[in-house]
Amino acid sequence: MVLTLTDWLGYLGIFGACVLFASPLPTMSRIIKNNSVELFSPDPYIISFINCASWVLYALATPDRTAPLITNFIGTVVNVAYVGVFAANNPVQPSFGYKALGGFAFFAGVYVVVWHIVPSAVSSSKTDDELRSSIMGTVSDVFNVLMYGGPLTIMSTVVKTRSVEFMPLALTVGTSFCSFTWLWYGFAVRDWYVIIPNGGGAALCVCQVVLYATYCRTEESRKAFAKGGLGEERESEMEQSGRLIV
Repeated sequence: MVLTLTDWLGYLGIFGACVLFASPLPTMSRIIKNNSVELFSPDPYIISFINCASWVLYALATPDRTAPLITNFIGTVVNVAYVGVFAANNPVQPSFGYKALGGFAFFAGVYVVVWHIVPSAVSSSKTDDELRSSIMGTVSDVFNVLMYGGPLTIMSTVVKTRSVEFMPLALTVGTSFCSFTWLWYGFAVRDWYVIIPNGGGAALCVCQVVLYATYCRTEESRKAFAKGGLGEERESEMEQSGRLIV
């Protein structure tokens, strides 16, 4: 069997996505070790679950989308596990239960409506799977846009604090690899539902890399100046002021 460019891009996309899915493991380990969620928010994992599960439905309704199906099935399972960690170590935040149940109920509602109600209720020239594919592609893109809020918040923090402390380079590079791989996969299969969100993600990743290159030198100079002329006390004040902005 000869692998095509699309096959290779799909495999690379699966690999990159799995690396990103594993990135919260240190946070989960900390939560389990301390038996407390502290100030960590479950919202990103609930949104990520809905996003991945929506892409699973899209891939099931769309021919030849094995790579997105595998990737997002893994992401769905992993995010359910992460939400479970929050549930098991979150005795003091009653709102969490409502958020988690709301996320799962929303996805269940989308599945029932798109898979069972819309095909029988809507008169269309499209087949049932084509109709499901177009609806789930739109829903998935909407949740991808919502997930862009994370990078935008981080970029705002970098500009305000003039520090890249809160934007790890490894995560930025990993996200860039994943976004560009799936962008080229989208072009290879001519799928605009894949191209649009990953094109936006790739653009944001380029902006993050530019910000990192701009402010990492500023941070190095600031630390050197603080150690050489202002002392540890002034450096601590500067770092604390940056954290307060966050």
